[in-house]
Amino acid sequence: MPKKIKITEAGISDFFKSFFRAKADGKEKAWINNLEKKSPELADIWKDYDDVVAQNTKRHIELMKSIGADTSHWDAFAKKYNIK
Repeated sequence: MPKKIKITEAGISDFFKSFFRAKADGKEKAWINNLEKKSPELADIWKDYDDVVAQNTKRHIELMKSIGADTSHWDAFAKKYNIK
């Protein structure tokens, strides 16, 4: 049976900060692998989240380009968080 984890608002905030710091350094895979050792179920959720963030960022940039909008802000976001 999976271990129950108590989550606080501050804990969630720190968790997101930790993930996005690792992502900015290009180390999100190692971060998720480390999490997987502690909680495989939670690691699966974060893998899915990472995929969704990347897909939606790419879609947003493509949509903005298709209508001729400035994508510089989104391009910078994608670069900062290693979204290709």
